[in-house]
Amino acid sequence: MRFDSVEEVPDLWKETYDLVAQVPRGRVTTYGEVAKALGDIAASRFVGLAMSKNSDIVRVPCRRVVRSDGYVGGYTGGGPEKKIRLLMKEGIEIVDSKVMDLDKVLFTGFRTDYPLRRLRRRQLTLKRLLDLRKHAEPFEKVAGIDVAYADEHAYAAMVVFDFETGEEIERHVIEGDAKFPYVPTYLAFREIPVIKPLMKGVDDRTVVMFDGNGTLHPEGFGVTSQIGVVFEVATVGIAKKLLCGEVSGRLVNHARPVTMKGEVIGHALSRDARTGPVFVSAGNRVSQEQARDIALRFLKHRVPEPTRLAHIAAGAARRAANSK
Repeated sequence: MRFDSVEEVPDLWKETYDLVAQVPRGRVTTYGEVAKALGDIAASRFVGLAMSKNSDIVRVPCRRVVRSDGYVGGYTGGGPEKKIRLLMKEGIEIVDSKVMDLDKVLFTGFRTDYPLRRLRRRQLTLKRLLDLRKHAEPFEKVAGIDVAYADEHAYAAMVVFDFETGEEIERHVIEGDAKFPYVPTYLAFREIPVIKPLMKGVDDRTVVMFDGNGTLHPEGFGVTSQIGVVFEVATVGIAKKLLCGEVSGRLVNHARPVTMKGEVIGHALSRDARTGPVFVSAGNRVSQEQARDIALRFLKHRVPEPTRLAHIAAGAARRAANSK
């Protein structure tokens, strides 16, 4: 592995609560400002989630976190009305649920080491190790992996197929808490620790088909690519929605290229005219053409069998646990 994903991923929940604890009486901040102090405005929605789950409203005054338009938003300590009363007691002027003169009371002076910036730098370092050359040796197995969540509890499934016969030969399902929350473009840091136990048996003759993008990504380095580089294995990304790029050209053997800035970054595969496309891209240690052909080899339904059955297995594990 390129790094130990569990030990080196920051506790973003704690980091967020520590930041909000810095907001002084008589001042407010916004979800976006806290996200920027974490290192990326993309974390704004997570900050809102963290505030909704805050159980220490004395140390972490989430009442002082409002929306960027000045409206107070929700409050885990008793609802918006109580939030308004508490803020007004601290000298914050509020009219019609909106903080007046927000710029005058806005706190932005956080002491922070920007944990998400550190993760972004790590992604850029890993991206430089991306290998999109054709895999020279023939594959013996294809392992489909998917993860289902119940809040922060994860259920990960791996379904393994024989490459030549197309028959399922084994499957594994594990569960555990996700240490890192969902933040757009940082998904790999949430999923890599979860799937780590499943990856122990993956060798150079196995290609991993993961439910997520590889190069079909605005940065050319989606979760499937990062998984491939971290675990030093071949990976193929399978996505149900087009994240970026443009589907172009005519349909040839069930496939159309997806391009961005004149470069092929993946393929849209359609089993037949009635079935919507699935979007396939190289993750790591395979070429775009290899990724396309591997996915087509297992395309019995809209989604290739390895990831389709892994998705079903992970969802079934989650439902079984929730029914207890």
